[in-house]
Amino acid sequence: MEDKLRGIDFAALETLCLVYRRKSFTAAAVELNVKQSSVSYTIDRLRKAFSDPLFVRQGNGISATERCVEIVEAAEHVLSTMEQAALPSQFEPASIQASVTISATYLSRSVLMPQFVRELRQEAPGISIELITGFTDASDQLLSGRADFALSPVEIDESGIYGKFLFEDPYFCLMDPKNPLATGKLTPEKFAAASHLIIHYGQRWRPIYRNVLQSLGLDMQITMSTPDPEDVKLFIPGTDLVVAMPSKIARQFASGLHMCACPVPAAAELTMYWPARLNRSPLHTWLREKIVRLASELPNI
Repeated sequence: MEDKLRGIDFAALETLCLVYRRKSFTAAAVELNVKQSSVSYTIDRLRKAFSDPLFVRQGNGISATERCVEIVEAAEHVLSTMEQAALPSQFEPASIQASVTISATYLSRSVLMPQFVRELRQEAPGISIELITGFTDASDQLLSGRADFALSPVEIDESGIYGKFLFEDPYFCLMDPKNPLATGKLTPEKFAAASHLIIHYGQRWRPIYRNVLQSLGLDMQITMSTPDPEDVKLFIPGTDLVVAMPSKIARQFASGLHMCACPVPAAAELTMYWPARLNRSPLHTWLREKIVRLASELPNI
């Protein structure tokens, strides 16, 4: 090994990968809970070790050099290999002690997580689970290490992240039984003209069916929006509001309401994503296989 590399430790490589993924010294410092000067010092050490600037200014941000991209790929491989080496050679769910963080949307929390947790409590009681909200920020959560895997309807196409499609869930509409739209056929035109309650889940989320309506030359009126799907129970009864939701969520709130298929073709797709560093982890492989099985056992409409 060259002498200039002997002072490079795992913490320095983790800092490099985090700056690269977050595209910011400041964001990396916040993530690591250290001062920005500490991150700058580490990157300066790496610049000298690799004889490359690694990051250059570009507008108000930074951009990685080609050499930096190569080094980050190698660093992630090294970190992943060492993480695997630290795991017990024999994986026994019943005796393992670990904590796992899952980035999950409401759909995955409500239809997959209950049975997932029940099985874990029986088979691996030493595993603790932390659920965090994830949607459009799931890729950042995975790459920064804030999440071990993510269950998201948002497509992630980024190096360093693997994915496995779980299921597709068509949209259904809920409304008060006295709503005039509850009688007769709900057409795309009637649906577009309705007073809509939108669930935005606290994210920059554009409903899939809205794009379909626009492709048909129709637009919709958003009367109310909320981050919480459970608000359906508060605002739909006794009003003219209509909400469209994935069927597996809609059925949870259908009691006392009129439920029908969304008149335009739209479906929520749920995919499980995980970072490359955990791709070969026996523990996380076991957990992912359990999620895939539970998704395959969900009842159809």
